[in-house]
Amino acid sequence: MRKVFITILLIAVSIFSYSQPKSFVFKTQMIGGKVIPINKTLKSINPNPTLGGELAIEFPSWDEYPWQQYLGKPTLGVGFVGLDLGDRKVLGQAFALYPYLLIDIVKIKHFELDWKVGAGLSFFNKTYNRVFDEFGSDPDWSYYGPTCNNLIGSIVNVYLTTAAHFNFPIKKGWAVHADLGYMHMSNGSVLQPNGGINILYASVGASYKLDKDCLHCNHKKQKIFGPLPYQWSINITGSGGYRELYYGDNKGYGVGSLHVGATYNICNWYALGGSLDAFYDGVFNQQGGTKLEGLTAEQREAQLKHTRFGRYVIMNEDLSNKFRVAVTFNNEFKVGRLTAILDWGIYLYDPIRLAYYTDDTYKHKYQKRPLLYKYNIEKEDGWNYFRLGVRCRVWDNLYVQTTVKTHLTKAEMIEWGIGYQIPFKKKYKENELFETLDGWGIYHH
Repeated sequence: MRKVFITILLIAVSIFSYSQPKSFVFKTQMIGGKVIPINKTLKSINPNPTLGGELAIEFPSWDEYPWQQYLGKPTLGVGFVGLDLGDRKVLGQAFALYPYLLIDIVKIKHFELDWKVGAGLSFFNKTYNRVFDEFGSDPDWSYYGPTCNNLIGSIVNVYLTTAAHFNFPIKKGWAVHADLGYMHMSNGSVLQPNGGINILYASVGASYKLDKDCLHCNHKKQKIFGPLPYQWSINITGSGGYRELYYGDNKGYGVGSLHVGATYNICNWYALGGSLDAFYDGVFNQQGGTKLEGLTAEQREAQLKHTRFGRYVIMNEDLSNKFRVAVTFNNEFKVGRLTAILDWGIYLYDPIRLAYYTDDTYKHKYQKRPLLYKYNIEKEDGWNYFRLGVRCRVWDNLYVQTTVKTHLTKAEMIEWGIGYQIPFKKKYKENELFETLDGWGIYHH
């Protein structure tokens, strides 16, 4: 497995090296951290510190593209991470391959502070294992037992990271660096269980910069790019996916959403806006009879037809239970053809807000709840959600995107979508450095 990842890294390095031949930074670092104990399994296992390392190659910006000027000459990198998660028998080891950006915050002669953000794929050599007792059964408590990995249900997972990156240039291209950051790895509930791995970490390492531009003495003046040619834009996205509800069912359900929103460019790299989201989630069938009292055998059988999961109590098969509608606050971070998405949504229509065991004795209460209400994230999804994702413009204003919908650290679903952006041209005064757009209309890339 390691040979495959190293081969992929070398191929990626070769492609980037060919496309941006001016500068390279070769980096290596040692990583130490701690898996955050977010559930009973991790508290029971109490793993040792996470240890590992990273190899990376970076390509400093030369202001050749508009987005590089807009973001203040960021650095693009590709990294390969290997980690021992502190318990080889249960948690095993994880590997990740991912691109990332370093965005300058402070840059002086012998000190640089950057914001690091990256996303890619992670791979595990240990996934969910069921624990059986001496009679061959799988008791409920084993799911949280000290020998059961209920955190990762699939080999391939999403990898997300962000960190404060400290760099200390020495001389002749050499530097030492350190990171303080956070990693997350999970599959977005495509396969259960999906508790996920969250790590707080620190790293230290060294780097060497090979500046080929100095070798060729090519010091041409870079073109100065004008601002984005549009201020407002409308985004229409249709998405779909697949997810499981409960690890014991081995059943999957279709999910989907429709997003219609408008954003306003606050600056050349950040847009703020709002939208309406409509969701379909096939997991919300009739369910929740494991702890209900007073049910007949026929009623209990109907409640257990689809799943034995006890988080929701839905007393009938009603298509309306599968739909939710929300208003969303949108944040967009633009990096050329790519746009990073961070949304926060509040449900306006959510029949599932009444479908929970609402007290510690797990006796379901049919109660009406307001739009905003107090809830326990360990027992219910709540009245709001976050959505993180990446959008890529593929042709003109057509784009594809991947998003993860979460309730704090608990992923609900991953979706893959296609959409169309309608940007409205803006008119600004003629400037000798910038092109001038005449009139209003739809802008085409």
